[in-house]
Amino acid sequence: MKKNFKPIYFVIALFFLIPTGCTYNNSSSTDLLVNNQQIATEINPQTARTDCDTLVITCIDYRFALANQEFINNTLGLKDNYDHISIPGGIYNLVNPETRELLFSKFALSVKLHLINRAVIISHKDCGGYGGSASFGSEIAENETLCADLRTARELLIEKYPTLEVNLFLESLVKEGDQVRVHFEKIP
Repeated sequence: MKKNFKPIYFVIALFFLIPTGCTYNNSSSTDLLVNNQQIATEINPQTARTDCDTLVITCIDYRFALANQEFINNTLGLKDNYDHISIPGGIYNLVNPETRELLFSKFALSVKLHLINRAVIISHKDCGGYGGSASFGSEIAENETLCADLRTARELLIEKYPTLEVNLFLESLVKEGDQVRVHFEKIP
């Protein structure tokens, strides 16, 4: 006799067979949550306020993530005083009319809730949102396009928020001896 399993039974069976959650590290000795305990971290009392001065817009590219945080926190001195929008393709989404409203909607929320008065936009070379460095044909063309797009982004933001200060940076990976470093260039 052949049994017909309904799809829901199959899904329930799979639920019990397949581990749920992130399975990157299954070692119980390094689990952060043991016996369903919660973890709390201490924050700077300043972060309990309801506003911040700056909104930072970056690309999600993992190669730049740590350097971006260090640059924003330490070099720009914004630790605990900024909102951060990180989106694939970063600034490309603001200058592209098809995706501009998505970024503007997130930006508007930050302006409304946190009273920001400054934006920092960090774009990077070899961005997948643009198709990578190879899509430009030359380093000069890539640099000119990215700088032009950064300036266009500034114009668009200032058009919408005339009192906003907008700072632009272009970052790149640079090989120095055996190390690769992230260089930041301020764009006027």
